[in-house]
Amino acid sequence: MKNWIIVLLIFILPLGMYAYLDAKAQSDKVCSVVGNDTIKNPKAKIVKFSSPMCSECKEIAAELDKAMENYKDSVLIEEINVVENVGKGVKYNKAAIKKYKVSLVPTLVFLDKEGNTIKKSEGMMKSEEIIEVLDRIK
Repeated sequence: MKNWIIVLLIFILPLGMYAYLDAKAQSDKVCSVVGNDTIKNPKAKIVKFSSPMCSECKEIAAELDKAMENYKDSVLIEEINVVENVGKGVKYNKAAIKKYKVSLVPTLVFLDKEGNTIKKSEGMMKSEEIIEVLDRIK
């Protein structure tokens, strides 16, 4: 029995630390304005839907970082994790998924200053494509 506990601690502790540090890094990097649609933003916005277990979501985050170098002052990024861990089960962020009709991750929704959807892209998107859409919004 002791051996099982030791084995579990060896695997669970590093995974827990990784999840905590990854979530902290994401919250430091992303400017989030979740849940307050009544206030008009003076900036355009990209809503990024992702999941912690999605490998393409990590790739698109790097592409988004590249594309945002010239738009940091004019575009906000809101990141929505579609899966929330609640207790022992998993809960999906149904309100956001329903609002933007998201069927897979990663999904990027580009909004202009008034909050109108300019483009919705499901799946991987290169930085050049993101820049093209941002130029159109600006």
